[in-house]
Amino acid sequence: MESRLHAEGCSLIACGPAELLTGCFLAGCDDFLKEPWSPEELEWRLRKLAKRKTLSFAFPWGSFEIRGLELCTPAGSCLLCAQEQRILRMLATNRGEPVSRDALYYGIWGKPASAKSRVVDVHISSLRKKLLRLFPESDGCIRSVRGVGYLIA
Repeated sequence: MESRLHAEGCSLIACGPAELLTGCFLAGCDDFLKEPWSPEELEWRLRKLAKRKTLSFAFPWGSFEIRGLELCTPAGSCLLCAQEQRILRMLATNRGEPVSRDALYYGIWGKPASAKSRVVDVHISSLRKKLLRLFPESDGCIRSVRGVGYLIA
């Protein structure tokens, strides 16, 4: 349901006790209302989400926008999982600069990675495939920087 809502341009807001907050954000929610909340608080949070800008990026191999969990290009679009969206946003925002695996992991899950975790690499692999489908001329635009992390060029 999350992907369908984001694809239609809707935002996902969860509510409940404070102990659910982390799990909701990790699941891709855009905002969280801790109980108790008021209709006025919900209204202001919705206004804030409605004003959120679409992120646009241009590279020599093509341009794209990130709208929620949707990656939009002139050639088409595809849905990203929440983790792929955060990774792509971090890499594109730091264009040409390597972003460490630890920073990517922390940016997604809000805690340090275990030494043996390969979860970032799995999401990078999936992102590469999606970008290559949309930009065949990109030739693997996400590059590994040995001993450091990844960069997008």
